[in-house]
This record gives sequence, C-alpha cells and structure tokens, in this order.
Amino acid sequence: MSVLAAIRPVVDEGESLTMVELYIDEELGGQCVGVCLAFSENILFVYAEGTDDSICVSEDFPVSLSDGCVRKVSASAEWTSAIGHPILWAWAMINNQGRLDGLQIEFGVVGHPSITLQIVVRASTLVLRML
Repeated sequence: MSVLAAIRPVVDEGESLTMVELYIDEELGGQCVGVCLAFSENILFVYAEGTDDSICVSEDFPVSLSDGCVRKVSASAEWTSAIGHPILWAWAMINNQGRLDGLQIEFGVVGHPSITLQIVVRASTLVLRML
C-alpha cells in the first residue's frame, strides 16, 4: 500500500490525532527510527525501509521496530501540539533519485492556524521537523 493510501482513511474519516510516540534506536546513538501516530480509530506507524531508505506507513507494527535496541519514548511538545486535530493534508516527498523519502502532514481545522509535521528519511533513520 502506498504512503498516501495508508493515510487516506484517517483523512476521510476526519479522525483526530490522540497520541504520538517515537521509536529510538540505542545502537544508532538514540536516533529516531519510527513514529507511531494514533488516531481515534486507527494507528499508523511511519518508519524507514532499510534497503533503499524510503519512507513507509503501515497499520501493522513493523518488524524492524521490534529489535531489542529500539525503545519507545514520548514525542516532543512540538509534535504533541498536533494532538486533538485531524489531518488536513498529507504530502509524499520524492528525492532527486526518485525515492519516496519524506512525508509532510498538516493538522488542524480549515480557517485556523495549522500544525505541519515533516518526517524525512536520512541514512535509515527519521528526521522530524515541525514547520
């Protein structure tokens, strides 16, 4: 399933974000390797595919995050500021080599300031930004 196809049901249902958790790999110096976005009815896992550093979104917990060196932590305050808001828009980002290596999600309500979160793959880890 494509990245945007995995997100589409959450957008179509107007589900609000209820929780954000990060998966940190201790062997990689505490780098983020996965994000869990929980909504009122669905959970989405965002992670990097190690073979080609593309970004993946799945409703199922990815096997790559079950490594003994990976631990779950709470997200930063910037990321948790999106809690309580539905997704307005989602963009898949393709790099200059033609690989899908990023995802940008805008949370909020039309007519009000929104919160935009960006997840980009870099060397099999995830870089998280709030725009």
